[in-house]
Amino acid sequence: MKLTEIGEFGLIGRLTENISYDRSRVIKGVGDDAAVLRAEDGRWVLFTTDMMVEGIHFSFNYCTARQVGKKALASNVSDIFAMGGLPTFAVVSIALPQDAAVDNVVEMYDGMKETAKVYNVNIVGGDTVKTPDRLVVNVALLGEAEPGRVVYRSGARPGNSIFVTGPLGAAAAGLHLLQNPIPDCPPEAAGYCLKAHCEPAPNSSAGRILAGCGASAMEDVSDGLVSEMYQICGASGVGCRIRAADVPIDPRVRAVAGCAGIDPLEWALFGGEDYELVFTAQPQAEEEIRQALDSAGICIRRVGEINPPGEGMSLIMPDGRITALPRGGHDHFKVAPARQRL
Repeated sequence: MKLTEIGEFGLIGRLTENISYDRSRVIKGVGDDAAVLRAEDGRWVLFTTDMMVEGIHFSFNYCTARQVGKKALASNVSDIFAMGGLPTFAVVSIALPQDAAVDNVVEMYDGMKETAKVYNVNIVGGDTVKTPDRLVVNVALLGEAEPGRVVYRSGARPGNSIFVTGPLGAAAAGLHLLQNPIPDCPPEAAGYCLKAHCEPAPNSSAGRILAGCGASAMEDVSDGLVSEMYQICGASGVGCRIRAADVPIDPRVRAVAGCAGIDPLEWALFGGEDYELVFTAQPQAEEEIRQALDSAGICIRRVGEINPPGEGMSLIMPDGRITALPRGGHDHFKVAPARQRL
Protein backbone atom coordinates (compact mmCIF):
# COMPACT_ATOMS: atom_id res chain seq x y z
CA MET A 1 0.00 0.00 0.00
CA LYS A 2 1.30 3.46 -0.93
CA LEU A 3 0.96 6.68 1.04
CA THR A 4 -1.09 8.10 -1.81
CA GLU A 5 -3.70 5.42 -1.14
CA ILE A 6 -4.25 5.96 2.58
CA GLY A 7 -3.33 9.64 2.90
CA GLU A 8 -1.96 11.57 5.86
CA PHE A 9 -4.75 10.70 8.28
CA GLY A 10 -4.80 7.06 7.28
CA LEU A 11 -1.06 6.89 7.96
CA ILE A 12 -1.48 8.54 11.36
CA GLY A 13 -4.13 5.98 12.20
CA ARG A 14 -1.81 3.10 11.29
CA LEU A 15 1.13 4.55 13.22
CA THR A 16 -0.81 5.26 16.39
CA GLU A 17 -2.97 2.16 16.70
CA ASN A 18 -2.41 0.18 19.89
CA ILE A 19 -0.38 2.93 21.53
CA SER A 20 -0.59 2.45 25.29
CA TYR A 21 -0.66 5.33 27.78
CA ASP A 22 -0.09 5.79 31.46
CA ARG A 23 -3.69 6.82 32.11
CA SER A 24 -2.75 8.42 35.41
CA ARG A 25 -0.71 10.98 33.47
CA VAL A 26 -2.20 11.07 29.94
CA ILE A 27 -5.67 12.62 29.82
CA LYS A 28 -5.79 12.83 26.02
CA GLY A 29 -3.16 11.36 23.72
CA VAL A 30 -3.22 11.15 19.93
CA GLY A 31 -6.22 12.55 18.08
CA ASP A 32 -6.67 16.23 18.86
CA ASP A 33 -4.96 19.59 18.30
CA ALA A 34 -2.77 18.95 21.35
CA ALA A 35 -2.13 16.19 23.85
CA VAL A 36 -3.41 16.80 27.39
CA LEU A 37 -1.19 15.61 30.23
CA ARG A 38 -1.52 15.67 34.00
CA ALA A 39 1.41 17.12 35.92
CA GLU A 40 2.32 15.67 39.31
CA ASP A 41 0.76 18.65 41.09
CA GLY A 42 -2.55 18.12 39.27
CA ARG A 43 -2.15 20.88 36.67
CA TRP A 44 -3.09 20.05 33.07
CA VAL A 45 -0.33 20.47 30.51
CA LEU A 46 -0.93 20.76 26.74
CA PHE A 47 1.67 19.60 24.22
CA THR A 48 1.67 20.11 20.45
CA THR A 49 4.15 20.19 17.58
CA ASP A 50 4.09 21.32 13.97
CA MET A 51 6.62 21.11 11.14
CA MET A 52 7.06 23.40 8.13
CA VAL A 53 9.06 22.32 5.06
CA GLU A 54 10.38 24.72 2.45
CA GLY A 55 8.62 24.19 -0.87
CA ILE A 56 5.58 22.58 0.78
CA HIS A 57 4.44 24.90 3.58
CA PHE A 58 6.24 28.04 2.49
CA SER A 59 8.49 29.50 -0.19
CA PHE A 60 11.07 32.24 0.17
CA ASN A 61 9.86 33.39 -3.25
CA TYR A 62 6.63 34.45 -1.54
CA CYS A 63 7.44 35.16 2.10
CA THR A 64 10.31 36.72 4.01
CA ALA A 65 12.34 34.68 6.47
CA ARG A 66 10.79 36.76 9.28
CA GLN A 67 7.29 35.83 8.10
CA VAL A 68 8.24 32.14 7.97
CA GLY A 69 9.40 32.31 11.57
CA LYS A 70 6.28 34.11 12.72
CA LYS A 71 4.05 31.57 10.99
CA ALA A 72 5.98 28.57 12.35
CA LEU A 73 5.24 29.57 15.94
CA ALA A 74 1.76 30.99 15.28
CA SER A 75 0.50 27.67 13.86
CA ASN A 76 1.44 25.92 17.11
CA VAL A 77 0.00 28.68 19.30
CA SER A 78 -3.27 28.26 17.42
CA ASP A 79 -3.41 24.55 18.37
CA ILE A 80 -3.11 25.41 22.06
CA PHE A 81 -5.82 28.07 21.77
CA ALA A 82 -8.07 25.54 20.01
CA MET A 83 -7.99 23.39 23.16
CA GLY A 84 -8.86 26.35 25.38
CA GLY A 85 -5.33 26.67 26.77
CA LEU A 86 -2.51 29.19 27.10
CA PRO A 87 0.84 28.60 25.35
CA THR A 88 3.90 28.63 27.61
CA PHE A 89 7.23 27.10 26.46
CA ALA A 90 8.60 26.22 23.02
CA VAL A 91 11.61 24.42 21.60
CA VAL A 92 12.59 24.98 17.97
CA SER A 93 14.45 22.54 15.73
CA ILE A 94 15.72 23.49 12.28
CA ALA A 95 17.32 21.55 9.44
CA LEU A 96 19.39 23.74 7.14
CA PRO A 97 21.22 23.35 3.83
CA GLN A 98 24.94 23.89 4.26
CA ASP A 99 24.87 26.99 2.04
CA ALA A 100 21.96 28.66 3.87
CA ALA A 101 22.48 32.37 4.47
CA VAL A 102 23.05 33.04 8.17
CA ASP A 103 21.21 36.36 7.96
CA ASN A 104 18.08 34.57 6.72
CA VAL A 105 18.17 32.07 9.58
CA VAL A 106 18.62 34.89 12.11
CA GLU A 107 15.73 36.78 10.52
CA MET A 108 13.51 33.68 10.78
CA TYR A 109 14.31 33.42 14.48
CA ASP A 110 13.59 37.12 14.87
CA GLY A 111 10.12 36.41 13.48
CA MET A 112 9.60 33.63 16.02
CA LYS A 113 10.81 35.88 18.83
CA GLU A 114 8.35 38.56 17.72
CA THR A 115 5.44 36.11 17.81
CA ALA A 116 6.65 34.67 21.12
CA LYS A 117 6.52 38.14 22.65
CA VAL A 118 2.95 38.70 21.40
CA TYR A 119 1.69 35.44 22.95
CA ASN A 120 3.94 35.31 26.06
CA VAL A 121 5.75 32.18 24.87
CA ASN A 122 9.24 31.36 26.17
CA ILE A 123 11.56 29.81 23.57
CA VAL A 124 13.76 27.62 25.75
CA GLY A 125 15.83 25.45 23.39
CA GLY A 126 15.92 23.32 20.28
CA ASP A 127 18.25 21.63 17.81
CA THR A 128 20.00 22.34 14.49
CA VAL A 129 21.04 19.81 11.84
CA LYS A 130 22.12 19.77 8.20
CA THR A 131 19.71 18.89 5.39
CA PRO A 132 20.57 18.26 1.71
CA ASP A 133 18.53 20.89 -0.08
CA ARG A 134 15.83 22.77 1.86
CA LEU A 135 15.01 24.36 5.19
CA VAL A 136 12.79 22.55 7.69
CA VAL A 137 11.58 24.14 10.92
CA ASN A 138 9.76 22.28 13.68
CA VAL A 139 8.27 23.84 16.80
CA ALA A 140 7.19 21.85 19.86
CA LEU A 141 5.02 23.89 22.20
CA LEU A 142 3.75 23.37 25.73
CA GLY A 143 0.66 25.04 27.14
CA GLU A 144 -1.50 24.85 30.22
CA ALA A 145 -5.18 24.76 31.09
CA GLU A 146 -7.28 24.53 34.22
CA PRO A 147 -8.26 20.93 35.03
CA GLY A 148 -11.52 20.05 33.31
CA ARG A 149 -11.55 23.15 31.06
CA VAL A 150 -10.11 21.69 27.88
CA VAL A 151 -12.28 21.47 24.75
CA TYR A 152 -11.79 18.41 22.54
CA ARG A 153 -12.88 17.75 18.98
CA SER A 154 -14.90 14.75 20.22
CA GLY A 155 -17.60 16.62 22.17
CA ALA A 156 -20.06 17.58 19.41
CA ARG A 157 -23.59 16.21 19.89
CA PRO A 158 -26.68 16.09 17.64
CA GLY A 159 -28.59 19.35 17.94
CA ASN A 160 -25.46 21.43 18.65
CA SER A 161 -24.99 24.55 16.55
CA ILE A 162 -21.76 25.09 14.58
CA PHE A 163 -20.00 28.47 14.76
CA VAL A 164 -16.86 30.11 13.43
CA THR A 165 -15.08 33.01 15.11
CA GLY A 166 -14.30 35.05 12.00
CA PRO A 167 -14.24 35.27 8.19
CA LEU A 168 -12.61 32.48 6.19
CA GLY A 169 -10.75 32.17 2.91
CA ALA A 170 -8.30 35.09 3.14
CA ALA A 171 -5.16 32.95 3.50
CA ALA A 172 -6.11 30.81 0.50
CA ALA A 173 -6.81 33.96 -1.49
CA GLY A 174 -3.39 35.28 -0.51
CA LEU A 175 -1.69 32.08 -1.65
CA HIS A 176 -3.54 32.28 -4.96
CA LEU A 177 -2.27 35.83 -5.47
CA LEU A 178 1.29 34.78 -4.73
CA GLN A 179 1.11 31.94 -7.24
CA ASN A 180 -1.06 33.75 -9.79
CA PRO A 181 -0.41 37.53 -9.67
CA ILE A 182 -3.41 39.66 -10.67
CA PRO A 183 -2.19 43.11 -11.79
CA ASP A 184 -5.58 44.81 -11.57
CA CYS A 185 -6.55 43.41 -8.15
CA PRO A 186 -7.55 46.19 -5.70
CA PRO A 187 -4.44 46.90 -3.56
CA GLU A 188 -6.33 46.94 -0.24
CA ALA A 189 -7.94 43.57 -0.95
CA ALA A 190 -4.67 42.05 -2.13
CA GLY A 191 -2.76 43.36 0.88
CA TYR A 192 -5.32 41.96 3.31
CA CYS A 193 -5.19 38.49 1.76
CA LEU A 194 -1.40 38.41 1.39
CA LYS A 195 -0.93 39.30 5.05
CA ALA A 196 -3.46 36.64 6.08
CA HIS A 197 -1.38 34.01 4.30
CA CYS A 198 2.10 35.17 5.27
CA GLU A 199 1.48 36.48 8.79
CA PRO A 200 -1.43 34.64 10.48
CA ALA A 201 -2.41 36.03 13.87
CA PRO A 202 -4.46 33.59 16.00
CA ASN A 203 -6.84 35.23 18.45
CA SER A 204 -5.44 34.91 21.97
CA SER A 205 -8.72 35.06 23.88
CA ALA A 206 -11.45 33.27 21.89
CA GLY A 207 -10.45 29.72 22.85
CA ARG A 208 -10.12 30.54 26.54
CA ILE A 209 -13.51 32.24 26.59
CA LEU A 210 -15.18 29.37 24.75
CA ALA A 211 -13.67 26.79 27.10
CA GLY A 212 -15.35 28.60 29.97
CA CYS A 213 -18.82 29.13 28.55
CA GLY A 214 -20.12 26.05 26.82
CA ALA A 215 -18.22 25.06 23.66
CA SER A 216 -18.66 21.29 23.26
CA ALA A 217 -16.05 20.71 20.51
CA MET A 218 -13.46 22.95 18.92
CA GLU A 219 -10.75 23.04 16.23
CA ASP A 220 -8.63 25.73 14.64
CA VAL A 221 -9.26 26.19 10.93
CA SER A 222 -5.79 25.23 9.72
CA ASP A 223 -6.69 22.67 7.03
CA GLY A 224 -9.99 24.24 5.92
CA LEU A 225 -13.46 24.40 7.45
CA VAL A 226 -14.65 21.22 5.73
CA SER A 227 -11.56 19.26 6.81
CA GLU A 228 -11.99 20.42 10.41
CA MET A 229 -15.66 19.42 10.40
CA TYR A 230 -14.72 15.96 9.17
CA GLN A 231 -12.28 15.76 12.08
CA ILE A 232 -14.87 16.92 14.63
CA CYS A 233 -17.64 14.71 13.26
CA GLY A 234 -15.37 11.69 12.98
CA ALA A 235 -14.13 12.05 16.55
CA SER A 236 -17.65 12.75 17.88
CA GLY A 237 -19.47 10.07 15.89
CA VAL A 238 -21.95 12.53 14.37
CA GLY A 239 -22.87 14.19 11.08
CA CYS A 240 -23.34 17.84 10.22
CA ARG A 241 -25.10 20.30 7.96
CA ILE A 242 -23.29 23.46 6.77
CA ARG A 243 -25.16 26.39 5.21
CA ALA A 244 -22.94 27.90 2.53
CA ALA A 245 -24.73 31.25 2.63
CA ASP A 246 -23.81 31.67 6.30
CA VAL A 247 -20.08 30.98 5.95
CA PRO A 248 -18.46 34.38 6.61
CA ILE A 249 -16.29 35.74 3.80
CA ASP A 250 -14.63 39.16 3.99
CA PRO A 251 -15.54 41.57 1.14
CA ARG A 252 -11.83 41.85 0.30
CA VAL A 253 -11.67 38.09 -0.28
CA ARG A 254 -14.71 38.38 -2.54
CA ALA A 255 -12.95 41.17 -4.45
CA VAL A 256 -9.86 39.00 -5.04
CA ALA A 257 -12.05 36.05 -6.02
CA GLY A 258 -13.90 38.23 -8.51
CA CYS A 259 -10.62 39.24 -10.15
CA ALA A 260 -9.45 35.61 -10.20
CA GLY A 261 -12.72 34.22 -11.55
CA ILE A 262 -13.07 31.88 -8.56
CA ASP A 263 -16.01 31.25 -6.25
CA PRO A 264 -14.80 32.60 -2.86
CA LEU A 265 -16.76 29.84 -1.15
CA GLU A 266 -14.12 27.38 -2.43
CA TRP A 267 -11.45 29.24 -0.47
CA ALA A 268 -13.64 29.63 2.62
CA LEU A 269 -14.56 25.94 2.80
CA PHE A 270 -11.37 24.25 1.62
CA GLY A 271 -8.53 26.79 1.77
CA GLY A 272 -7.30 26.55 5.35
CA GLU A 273 -4.64 28.47 7.30
CA ASP A 274 -7.21 30.98 8.52
CA TYR A 275 -6.53 30.04 12.17
CA GLU A 276 -10.01 31.06 13.23
CA LEU A 277 -11.84 28.61 15.48
CA VAL A 278 -14.75 26.39 14.50
CA PHE A 279 -16.71 25.16 17.49
CA THR A 280 -19.99 23.56 18.48
CA ALA A 281 -22.33 24.37 21.35
CA GLN A 282 -25.87 23.77 22.54
CA PRO A 283 -28.29 26.32 21.04
CA GLN A 284 -29.31 27.57 24.51
CA ALA A 285 -25.69 28.54 25.20
CA GLU A 286 -25.45 30.81 22.16
CA GLU A 287 -26.50 34.03 23.86
CA GLU A 288 -24.04 33.61 26.72
CA ILE A 289 -21.26 32.78 24.27
CA ARG A 290 -22.04 35.78 22.08
CA GLN A 291 -22.03 38.14 25.05
CA ALA A 292 -18.74 36.77 26.36
CA LEU A 293 -17.05 37.03 22.96
CA ASP A 294 -18.56 40.44 22.19
CA SER A 295 -16.81 41.78 25.28
CA ALA A 296 -13.52 40.71 23.67
CA GLY A 297 -14.44 42.20 20.29
CA ILE A 298 -15.07 38.82 18.66
CA CYS A 299 -18.12 38.36 16.44
CA ILE A 300 -19.13 34.76 15.71
CA ARG A 301 -21.26 33.36 12.89
CA ARG A 302 -23.52 30.30 13.15
CA VAL A 303 -22.89 28.25 10.02
CA GLY A 304 -24.74 24.99 10.62
CA GLU A 305 -25.85 22.21 12.93
CA ILE A 306 -24.65 18.83 14.14
CA ASN A 307 -26.78 15.91 12.91
CA PRO A 308 -27.17 12.33 14.11
CA PRO A 309 -24.57 10.10 12.42
CA GLY A 310 -27.12 8.45 10.14
CA GLU A 311 -27.88 11.77 8.44
CA GLY A 312 -24.33 12.17 7.15
CA MET A 313 -22.58 15.42 6.27
CA SER A 314 -24.30 17.85 3.92
CA LEU A 315 -23.87 21.31 2.44
CA ILE A 316 -26.82 23.59 1.74
CA MET A 317 -25.92 25.83 -1.19
CA PRO A 318 -27.11 29.46 -1.39
CA ASP A 319 -29.70 28.46 -4.01
CA GLY A 320 -31.17 25.83 -1.66
CA ARG A 321 -29.57 22.78 -3.24
CA ILE A 322 -28.46 20.16 -0.72
CA THR A 323 -25.37 18.15 -1.57
CA ALA A 324 -23.09 15.78 0.28
CA LEU A 325 -20.31 17.78 1.93
CA PRO A 326 -17.30 17.02 -0.28
CA ARG A 327 -14.04 16.16 1.40
CA GLY A 328 -11.42 18.84 1.06
CA GLY A 329 -8.57 20.59 2.79
CA HIS A 330 -4.90 19.70 2.93
CA ASP A 331 -3.61 16.12 3.04
CA HIS A 332 0.15 15.71 2.65
CA PHE A 333 0.05 12.35 0.90
CA LYS A 334 -3.32 11.46 -0.54
CA VAL A 335 -4.13 12.33 -4.13
CA ALA A 336 -7.64 13.73 -3.82
CA PRO A 337 -10.14 12.64 -6.46
CA ALA A 338 -11.31 15.37 -8.77
CA ARG A 339 -14.51 16.94 -7.53
CA GLN A 340 -16.99 19.20 -9.19
CA ARG A 341 -16.97 22.87 -8.42
CA LEU A 342 -19.58 23.94 -5.88
